[in-house]
Amino acid sequence: MFETFRIRGWAFAAAVAAAIPLTVTVTAAPAAAATVLEVAVSQAGYSSNAYKVGYAVADAKLPVATTCQIVQGSTVVVPSCVLLDRGVTWGNHVYVVEFAGLTTAGGDYALVVGGVASPRFAIMADVWTSYLDEMTAFYRIQRSGVATADVYPTGYSDIAPSPEIFHAAGHLDDAASADGTEHYALTGGWYDAGDYGKYAGNQWVGGSIAISYLRHAAAPAVAFDNDGNGVPDLIDEARFGSEYLLRFAVAFGGAMYDIKGSGGFTHPETQTDGVIGTADDRRISGLGVGGSAKAAGTLAATARAIETAVTRGHIAPAQVAAYQAFAAQCEQTALVYYNYAVAHQADPIGSYSTRDGIANSLLFAQAELALLTGDQTLRDAAETTIAATAFSVRSSTNYWDMAPLSMAELYPIATATGKTTIQRFLKNQLDYILSSTDDTPYGVVNQFKNFGVNEPHASYMADALRYYELFGDQRALKAVLRGTYWLFGANPWNISWVSGIGQNSVKFLHTRLDEQAQSETGDGVVIPGALVSGPNAKDPLDARSASPWYEDRPLWTDSGQQWRYNEYSISIQAGLLYSIVGLADINDAPTTVGTPPTAMSVTSPLIGDYVTGNVTVFAQSGTSLTDHRIGPDWQPMTSAGGGVSTAVVDVSGLQPYTTTRVDVRGAQASGAYSYGSTHYTIAPPLPSPETPLLYDGFGGDGVFGAQGFTWVNWWNNNAGVGSASKVVYDGRTAGRFVQNPATAASQAKYQPWHDVADLSGYRYVTVVMRSPSPGNRVWLQMTDADSSHRVSGTTFLTVPDAWTTYQFDLNAFPGLDRSAAKLELWQQQTADVDGELYVDSISFTNTASGTAPTLGGLAVSSATGSTTTTFTFSAQYTDVDGQLPFAVQLVVDGVVRPMTAVDPADTNVTDGAGYQLSLTLPKGPHAWYVRAGDTTSSPTVTPQQTGPTVS
Repeated sequence: MFETFRIRGWAFAAAVAAAIPLTVTVTAAPAAAATVLEVAVSQAGYSSNAYKVGYAVADAKLPVATTCQIVQGSTVVVPSCVLLDRGVTWGNHVYVVEFAGLTTAGGDYALVVGGVASPRFAIMADVWTSYLDEMTAFYRIQRSGVATADVYPTGYSDIAPSPEIFHAAGHLDDAASADGTEHYALTGGWYDAGDYGKYAGNQWVGGSIAISYLRHAAAPAVAFDNDGNGVPDLIDEARFGSEYLLRFAVAFGGAMYDIKGSGGFTHPETQTDGVIGTADDRRISGLGVGGSAKAAGTLAATARAIETAVTRGHIAPAQVAAYQAFAAQCEQTALVYYNYAVAHQADPIGSYSTRDGIANSLLFAQAELALLTGDQTLRDAAETTIAATAFSVRSSTNYWDMAPLSMAELYPIATATGKTTIQRFLKNQLDYILSSTDDTPYGVVNQFKNFGVNEPHASYMADALRYYELFGDQRALKAVLRGTYWLFGANPWNISWVSGIGQNSVKFLHTRLDEQAQSETGDGVVIPGALVSGPNAKDPLDARSASPWYEDRPLWTDSGQQWRYNEYSISIQAGLLYSIVGLADINDAPTTVGTPPTAMSVTSPLIGDYVTGNVTVFAQSGTSLTDHRIGPDWQPMTSAGGGVSTAVVDVSGLQPYTTTRVDVRGAQASGAYSYGSTHYTIAPPLPSPETPLLYDGFGGDGVFGAQGFTWVNWWNNNAGVGSASKVVYDGRTAGRFVQNPATAASQAKYQPWHDVADLSGYRYVTVVMRSPSPGNRVWLQMTDADSSHRVSGTTFLTVPDAWTTYQFDLNAFPGLDRSAAKLELWQQQTADVDGELYVDSISFTNTASGTAPTLGGLAVSSATGSTTTTFTFSAQYTDVDGQLPFAVQLVVDGVVRPMTAVDPADTNVTDGAGYQLSLTLPKGPHAWYVRAGDTTSSPTVTPQQTGPTVS
C-alpha cells in the first residue's frame, strides 16, 4: 500500500491538484469573480539564499486587492508579496510570486494567495543535499540480479521505499544466446524502466553518474556514503553499472546487445526461474554498436571517478588497491569497446540510438577516454567529430544525443579552436533552453508530445547546469532552478513528479515492482527519487482533452498508456541526478546577472488548438529580433510588420488527432537566437459519406492504429486463451485474432486497450474481415461509461473465408454515447478447436442521402482592430431538407473553432439560421472561411475571406 511519507521531519497535510482545462480565446460574459485554482511551489523546498518562485493559477484575472502572503504554520511571516501578472497560459491566468527575500531556515511554510494555500515547503541552508540519497536510492532499487534488502540498508534514504517494492534477486539466469543454445554470464545492470529490460543503447547512464561525482567531487556532501561501505555512493553506482559492461566484454569482446523485459506486474524473481539453461532464460537480441561506444565512455568515466575518489581520500584505505585494480580493468575494457565500435561503425546502431548516428555515440567515448588517458589523438578525433557536426540546436543529453555532455566534458582539454567551436554549440543550446523555458511562466521546456515532457526537460536542465559550470552564465543557473522547481511541484497540476518528495507527490508509478498496480485496491508505491515522465500533449485515452494534459492515474484505469506519463527510467533519472548533485555543490550562487533573451512567441495556433488544411503560424517578437524563421529547416517567414511574421504549414497529410510541434526563431544582433514553440492537434474531418474516420487499419494507421499498439486479449470467459497481433495476410495489413478455447463455451474478448473513440456524427461501424476457421463465431460490442451494446446483433456472425464488409447501424442503439465509446471484439468456437479471425480495417462511416447544406451571409464585424478588439464572425446555414448541422465551424488561419446558433430555438433551417462566433485575434493579417456538414452529404466549405487585420 501507499505509505505516509516524511520530508525531512516536517509533516504535511494532504492537498488536491486539479488538471487545468484549455480553452480558446473566446469572448464570454464576465465571470462573477475570479477564483484561485492552485497555488504551486517547489515542494522539495528552497535553499535560503537562492532564487525562489511560486505560482498562482486562476480562472480569470484577479482583482488588484487579491491578498498574497507567506505563512509558517499559522503565523504570517511575509504579510504581502507581489503578484506578477503573466497573462493566460494553457487556458488559465497565471501569476508569478518571487520571494528570494525569505531566507529564514525552517519548515511548514506555505504561499497563500486569495486565501488558497500552496502545499507546505521548507527552506534550508542547502536544500539539495537533502535529496542526494534519494537519487542513488532509485538506482539501487532498479538493480538487477540483487535483492533490494542487500543494497538498500534500513534508513539508507530519508524517504523510505514502500515495503511492497522490495524484491529478491531476479533474472539470475541472464542470458541465453539468440537461439537459446549458449549461456552468457550477463546478470547485473539496471532494469531500464518500469519493465525489466536492459538495453545496450542506455549504457551511457553509468558514465553520467560517474561524471556527476567527478564534476562536483570537491563538495563534501557529494561524497556521501550512506551504506557505510567506505566508498562514495555515486562511485558505488557507477561501478555497479560498469561491472555489467565488463561481463558483456568477456562474453562478446566489444559487442553489446539488449536483454528485453517481459511479463506481468510481478517482482523480477518471479519472471524467470533463475536457473541457467532452462526454457525461460531471457535471450540477447538487437546488436547495437551505439551501445558499445556508450559503454566505452561509461567505463572511462568510471575509471576517472575512481582515480579522483582515491586522490581525494574518499575511498577507505583498505579498499584503495581493489578499486584501483577495477579502474585499470575499466580503462582496458573501455578501449576494447571503443576499438570495436570504430571497427564496426557500419553495423546496426541498435536500441536507443543517437541522432547523427554512430559518430555521436563515439564522441562520448572519445571525450572520456581522452580525459582518462591524455591521448591527444582521441581528443583530436573528438574535435574532428564536433567540427563535422551540423550547427543546430542540440537535443538534450540523453540516449538520443551524447554531444552536449561530451562537449562539456571535452572543453577543459580542447584546443583553442576546439573550445571556440564547443562554446558556440553549447551557447546555441542554452539560447534554446532559455527562450523555450520562457514560453510559459513555469520554466518548462516547451516540448510536449505523446510522451512526458519531463524526460527532455530534466535532461536540458543538466545541460544548462554544465554550461553554468563552464562559463558562469547566471541565466543558466536561474533556468535550472526554475526548471527543477517545476519537477518538484511548481506547476499547474500542483504535483511533485519525483516519488516521495513533496506533500503531493506522484503515487501511481508505472512499474512492475508494484504488484498491486492492476488492482483497484492498489494505492501506489514510493520509489524514492524516481522522476516520472509527466505531462503529455494530450490525454492518451481522450484525443479531445486539454493540452497539455496530466493525471496521476492508476494502471488499472489505463493499462495501455500509463507509461507515457507515469513511467520512470534510468535515462530520465540521469538528468535529475546530475542537477541535484550539481545544485548541492553550487547551492545558492547568485542568479541576478544577465539579460533574458528577447521573447519570441507563437501567437497562433496555440497549444490545444485544432487545425486543418493550410495553417498560418504567427510569430511575434520585439524589433530587436530579426530574420524570423520556421523549423525544422529554418525557412524564412514572411514579415507582416511590427515584429510579426507568418508562415504557412500544410497539415492535410497528417492523421486526425495527431499533435505536432512547430518551432520558430529570430536572430539577435549578437548573432544569438531566440526560439518559440507551439503545439497543435489535427482536427478530424466533418463526418460525411466521403470522409470516413479510420479507427484501425492494423498497419500503423487510423485513430487508434497510429498509436502503435495492438489489441489485447482482455478477458476470457469459461477458460481458454486468446491472442492478438498485427500481420500481413492476403497482401493486406490485418489484425489477427486467435482463440484457443477450453470448451465450446469459451469466449475470448479483445480490446484496443482502454482507448475511447469519438464516433460523433457517424452512423455506422464498418468492419472488413475474414476467417479461415469454419467454427469461428464473432460479435462486436460497444460500451460507454454506463451501458453496453452488442452492435453486431443478437446472433453470432459466421465470417466466411473471404474479405467481407460488415456495416453495423448505431442508430439502433440510442443509449450509446458515441462521443465516448469503447470497442470490444468477441470470439467463440463451436468446438474445442482453435479459431482465427483476420480484420483488415475498422472505420466509422456514413451513407449519402439528401442534399448538401449551403452557407451564406458571411460577415465579420470589423475589418481592422487591435489585439483587444472583439471580432464577431457570422454565417447563415441553410438546408432544404431541414437537416440541422452536425457542426458549423469557423476556420481562421487554419484554426478550427465551433460556431453557435444565434437563436438556438430556431430549428427550421430550410429558410436559413444564423451562426456566429466572437473572439480576439493576434497581431497580423488574417483570413477565414466557414465549413459545415449534416453527416449525410458532402461538407460545405465557403471561399476564403481576407481580413481582418490586427495591429
